[in-house]
Amino acid sequence: MTQPHKSFEQILAEVQKTHKPIRTYPSVATQYLGVARRGWRVVQEINKLLERYEVICEPDFASAWFYGEIEIKPKQKISAGKTDESYDVADPTPRLGNLDAANLFKLQEAGKGNGLISVTRDSTIQEATTLMILHKFSQLPIMNGPRDVEGVISWRSIGKALSLGKQCVTVSDCKDSITVLDYEEPLFNAVKFILDEEVVLVKQKDRTICGIVTATDIGEKFISMAEPFLFIEQIENHIRRLLDRKFTPEDINIFTTGHQEKPKEIKSLSDLTFGQYVRLIEDPKKFEKLKLNVDRGLLAKQLEQVRKIRNDVMHFNPDAISPQSLELLRQTVHFFHTLTSTLKE
Repeated sequence: MTQPHKSFEQILAEVQKTHKPIRTYPSVATQYLGVARRGWRVVQEINKLLERYEVICEPDFASAWFYGEIEIKPKQKISAGKTDESYDVADPTPRLGNLDAANLFKLQEAGKGNGLISVTRDSTIQEATTLMILHKFSQLPIMNGPRDVEGVISWRSIGKALSLGKQCVTVSDCKDSITVLDYEEPLFNAVKFILDEEVVLVKQKDRTICGIVTATDIGEKFISMAEPFLFIEQIENHIRRLLDRKFTPEDINIFTTGHQEKPKEIKSLSDLTFGQYVRLIEDPKKFEKLKLNVDRGLLAKQLEQVRKIRNDVMHFNPDAISPQSLELLRQTVHFFHTLTSTLKE
């Protein structure tokens, strides 16, 4: 049973006290910490809480689908000389079940969709095409029950049937076969099927069909994963271009001093971290060498925000980057592009 009105720490304390599992949601944990997403620091804090209360989270908090349920369970006590086999290490593999399209009924329960829309083998072609037009779908699964899949009807299958001179009265006259993959299927394995067949169905452990994933869903997922990296790469390249040949080796070697036993040797700007780029720009004397007619404080503040986003991205945050963070990266790229274009003139 879920516990929507208790704080995450109250749930942990209750499980520790009663030794009975409680189901909840990842969002309950993030709300407890006052954040909206699972950055690596958030995952670290939640894992510390789990350890403190001697409980575990299944599936692992870091990799669980954000809108799905998680179960907080007491950590099994172990005898001396035995390993704790009940402790689950975070799953490092992206799964098909991490996609929204693989969780249509859960999204429906959360008020974020219409669930899995399907037709039966006896549905008319008019019914199927009307549904596809209404929902902007290219295909619909043909199902005779929550676990009974007969195939798929699509614009392609209809066109193929008509081109062969078939009469399409019901969807069974124009159906194609469809692959059904497990919810836990590794995402990169699933991509091969989806790109080849354009669409697959997703089944849970009880064989209930819970989602339909298309090539469009995969494209959107990979864009959301890749876009922040591409923006950050552009920003770093712009910064290196602006800083290039503006500083002496002594200017940049200030970063080799510190408490490290063996400081990293810095031979060029490419050896600096992003944070060190920001520190160069923050320094009024060094900023003068750039001869930029822009506000140093505003630029440094913007880049400090980029640095924080970069840390989350490079730690492979399990949740997609927020629209606000993505817009800040896009805004920064545009700023540097405008700046470097102006300097060329």
